Amino acid sequence: SFTLFIVVKFIKKGKKKEFTFKTSRELREDAYLKLKVLAITGVNNWEEMQFDELPDKVQKNYTK
Repeated sequence: SFTLFIVVKFIKKGKKKEFTFKTSRELREDAYLKLKVLAITGVNNWEEMQFDELPDKVQKNYTK
């Protein structure tokens, strides 16, 4: 088992934010992540998503 350090950027209200967190779970290649972020502790929870599961306004920022 190994730990991955992941940097994720997202756009909310026109702003980009960068988060770094670590996990022992192996991620699928080209996976999208849904993050639950708390102001004090940072990334609290996350899950992998398929492109088609992303909201339309998020999909238009990415290409398949």
